[in-house]
Amino acid sequence: MQDPRFRFYQPPTSPLARLGLVLLGIGVLALSFLLGLVFLAVAVGMAVIGFVVLTVRRWLGGGRSSKRDDGLVDVEYRVINRKRDDAD
Repeated sequence: MQDPRFRFYQPPTSPLARLGLVLLGIGVLALSFLLGLVFLAVAVGMAVIGFVVLTVRRWLGGGRSSKRDDGLVDVEYRVINRKRDDAD
């Protein structure tokens, strides 16, 4: 009885070819691992830089943000009176 996973892929019978496939698999796994480490290092670096920037902004601009926010908005406006002649 044939195993269904070997229906389309036949593993090589040559020991040299098997060794090459094993080395290729190890190389692909190592490259994937290193690429993942690079992306992880970039993400952690950006998070640390963001944390430092936000901390410095809060430390230097602490006096400005202490105003209570009560939902009121200060606006300026000018009333323009126009007399219209509705007699057509």
